[in-house]
Amino acid sequence: MHHSVIRTLNVLCLLFVTSQAQECDNHCYPGQSCWPSPEEALALYKNIDGDVYSMYDEKYRAVNVMVNTRVQRLPALIVMAKNVDDVIYALNFANKFNMKITVRSSGHDYIGRSTWDGSLTINLFNMKGLDFDLSSNLHPAGTVKAESGNSWLRVYNETNKVGRVIVGGSAHTVSMGGYTLGGGHSPIGRKFGMAVDNLLEVDMVTTNGSFVRANENGTTFIDRKTGQETHSPNADIFWALRGGGGSTYGIVTAFTYKLHYDSEMVKLTCAIPYFDYKYTPIGRPFLQQFNNLLATNLAPEWGGYEIIVKGATPPNHGTIILVLNHFGGMDTPSYRTIQPFLTAYGFLCKKENMTNFLEYEITAHDDLYYRTYIFNALVQPQNLDNGFYTEIESLLNEKEFGGCTGTLIGGNMMNNPADNTAVNPNFRSGVMSLSCGVNAWGDPRQDRTMVAFGEQMTPRVVKLGKGVYFNEPSALLDDWKTQYWGGHYDRLLSIKKAWDPDNILTCFHCVGSDIKDLKNTDVGSNVPIIG
Repeated sequence: MHHSVIRTLNVLCLLFVTSQAQECDNHCYPGQSCWPSPEEALALYKNIDGDVYSMYDEKYRAVNVMVNTRVQRLPALIVMAKNVDDVIYALNFANKFNMKITVRSSGHDYIGRSTWDGSLTINLFNMKGLDFDLSSNLHPAGTVKAESGNSWLRVYNETNKVGRVIVGGSAHTVSMGGYTLGGGHSPIGRKFGMAVDNLLEVDMVTTNGSFVRANENGTTFIDRKTGQETHSPNADIFWALRGGGGSTYGIVTAFTYKLHYDSEMVKLTCAIPYFDYKYTPIGRPFLQQFNNLLATNLAPEWGGYEIIVKGATPPNHGTIILVLNHFGGMDTPSYRTIQPFLTAYGFLCKKENMTNFLEYEITAHDDLYYRTYIFNALVQPQNLDNGFYTEIESLLNEKEFGGCTGTLIGGNMMNNPADNTAVNPNFRSGVMSLSCGVNAWGDPRQDRTMVAFGEQMTPRVVKLGKGVYFNEPSALLDDWKTQYWGGHYDRLLSIKKAWDPDNILTCFHCVGSDIKDLKNTDVGSNVPIIG
């Protein structure tokens, strides 16, 4: 076995001896003299409880393929971590040889933050521990501690068994890591807040290989060998992890969330063509009627999605679909806040009673793989003017435009003060996180053309709101720091410097990613003290 590993690593080293790899950053890549010898690399294979794969292993492709295959890269080694100690060992090993580190769980990534050619990928997919505490004193309905490799569908199924719900996403194969660290919107977010509003605690491996547990009361350093704990009242890292983006401060291995009592629900589905056969935009008054209600009197119990689907050819230029949910039954004051819209357009809607959240959520579908380019805007009430609808109609006339999904926000999200978490404050004041994209495609030879279309459309969508959701962005954002975090970036950078002064964890448009020498960068006097 050891001889085959050595042969694999010897061949692997030949693949990355390129000037591009050496010029892109100061990390060590295969083929360079700094790269671990095959004998040194064997220590990684021997000391990991999980599996380690190179690109010549049979299972490498299965664990490496990205959901958005457009951003596919070729890490040199993939560590399928089985536990926290695997994460610590892999991170320390990569640091010893100055290897580029990438962190991944489910592989849902629109701009390639969780993969890199020649890197060592720490993949958390196999870490699926779930620990429910229904009598927790942290929250009336209890809590759940979920390791980072859990998919939302698995968590929904398990919470349903105990009569609870949790704030998560509608893409069932997404894991909670990147989703939560970026903020996390949800079909029930208007009722219960964002994922970061429901996050109570995190377990994290720091960039120097330490293990910490952080919450709003501070940060506890835990020695993995002795169990000795050292507590600091500084909670800055917990603030940063609630919306400051993943893969940049440390590697979060587990999240503890609030649970909520489950409820019967109503699913409301409404649809209308955007244009009729005379090319009259009959969808505009439909959208205006609903969006005006969304921006004013729609109860927080209402959530869901506003979807605009591009038609194939004229006169079918598109369809508007509302997939809404009401947390509670029909015979409630909160349900009746939708009535002004139903009075005008109820004949286009279908109502369904659901016994619980899972029954509503189980029908959601996300593609296993695709090639796509998307762009996002956090739409504010004042953005819902005539210019908004005119631009949507103009985009529907673009040949390569694919459509939009607007996740409804606002409601009780507004109750959490804007500075309590690191997410862009415009998430609190907004009504919709609008993510649009070009037509999905399958042929890699179309990448350059389709990305160019995406880059042309990006500013047209970004201007429809104020701010951009970190988890659903275009790669073309000139002012990405403000777009993602509003006025929170400087504080995030100071926390990044405190926790990762050597800039070990970096990713595209992540905090500190544009600074090579973070240690010697002046980020002001508000640098937190840790330890």
